[in-house]
Amino acid sequence: MARPERMKSALAGSSPVDPPEHTRYPHDTVSSAETGAQPSPDNAKQKRSYYLYQSTVDDLLNAAEALSATPGAPRGPSDLVNAAIEDYLELLRNRFNDGAPFPQRTGPLARGPRIR
Repeated sequence: MARPERMKSALAGSSPVDPPEHTRYPHDTVSSAETGAQPSPDNAKQKRSYYLYQSTVDDLLNAAEALSATPGAPRGPSDLVNAAIEDYLELLRNRFNDGAPFPQRTGPLARGPRIR
């Protein structure tokens, strides 16, 4: 008796790492044709990686969970971090740059320890 032919999944050969051409969008944003609006640099999110102390991460996640049902509060850890960084940048601009925006950087930040 011959074995039955193996069934193939509709997802065979696809990969979330390498999606089909028609689903690729730069920087994980939805195309402006789909939203009907032009994405601006202010509201486009960009994924970044930074090192944080474990205690800071624990406090962040605890706050995000505690505030999850509070109306008007940041919706999650990313929104909490974004709000905190915006507040701190405003403080830095006022303290070190007379309230003006910092100048645009000329290239990538230097890696390694700071030179004193």
